[in-house]
Amino acid sequence: MPPSSWTLLGITSLALQLKRSLELGRWEYYKQRLFFLVLALLMATVLWALILSTLLSKASRERAALLSNQDLLRTNASEQKLMLSALKEDVGTCGNCCSMTKAQLQTTLTEFKDTRAKLMEQQSTLKELQDRVIQDLAKAGRDRENIRSELFRALEAVKHGNSSCELCPPSWLLFQGSCYYFSETQAVWDTAQSHCAGQGAHLVIVSNLDEQGFLSQHTRGRGYWLGLRAIRHLGKIQGYQWVDGISLTFSHWNSGEPNDSRGQEDCIMMLHSGLWNDAPCANERDGWICEKRSSC
Repeated sequence: MPPSSWTLLGITSLALQLKRSLELGRWEYYKQRLFFLVLALLMATVLWALILSTLLSKASRERAALLSNQDLLRTNASEQKLMLSALKEDVGTCGNCCSMTKAQLQTTLTEFKDTRAKLMEQQSTLKELQDRVIQDLAKAGRDRENIRSELFRALEAVKHGNSSCELCPPSWLLFQGSCYYFSETQAVWDTAQSHCAGQGAHLVIVSNLDEQGFLSQHTRGRGYWLGLRAIRHLGKIQGYQWVDGISLTFSHWNSGEPNDSRGQEDCIMMLHSGLWNDAPCANERDGWICEKRSSC
C-alpha cells in the first residue's frame, strides 16, 4: 500500500475518533444538564413540600383554635340564653309590680286632685269672705269719716257765728272740715310723714272724688306724697293701705299705673295733673300734703 493511502486512512481514523469524542462530549453535556434539571425539580418539590407542610400545620392550629372558640361561643350562648330567660322572668315580675304601683299612684293622684279641688274651693270661699270683710271694714271706715265730716261741717256752721275760733292754721287750706298743707320743700316719704306728725297731722288720705278735685286744684304744677303705701308680701304687692290702716277703695291712678317698676315703688304720690303714680319711697323730688281735722 502506498504511503498516501496510509495517510488517508490515518486521517479518516482520526476523524472518526474526533467524531466519537464530540458525540461523547455532547452526551456528557446533556447528562449534566439533565442532572441539574432533575436536581432543581427535586429541590423545588422539597421546598413546596416544606411550604405546604407549614401551611397545613398553621391551618390545623387555626382550625383547632376556631373549634375551641366555637365551643366557647356555644357555652357563652347557652349562658346568655339562661340569663335572658332569667331577665324575662324578672321583667315580667317587675311589670306586674309596676302595674300595681301605677294603679296605687293613680288612686293617690285622684285622691290628691279631689283634695286639691276641695282646698281651692275653700280658699276661694275664704278669699271671698276676706274681700267682703275688707270691703265692709273700708266702708265702715269711710262711713266713720263721712260722719266725722258731717259733724265738722255742722261745727263749722256753728263756729262761723263765733269769730274767736280759727278753723285752720296759717298756710293751711280748709275743705269739708279738714285742713290741708301743701309743702314748699321736698323730702322722702318717711320724712314727709314725720313733718306732718310733728304738726298733729298725717299725710293726706283721699276719700272721694270731691276731695281729689280739691287737691288737684292746688298742685301748682308739682308732685306731692300721699298717705298711701303698698302692702308687699314675698316681694309682691298684695294691695295698698292708707296711713290710718284703711285699705284702698277710691283711687285716681295715672294711665299704666301702678306698675311697681323694678319692684321698688311702694309709695304713692300725686302728679302735677292730680293723677296718682307709684314711686320709690326714697325719692326726694316730691313735696307732701298734710291733712288734719279743723281745730274748731
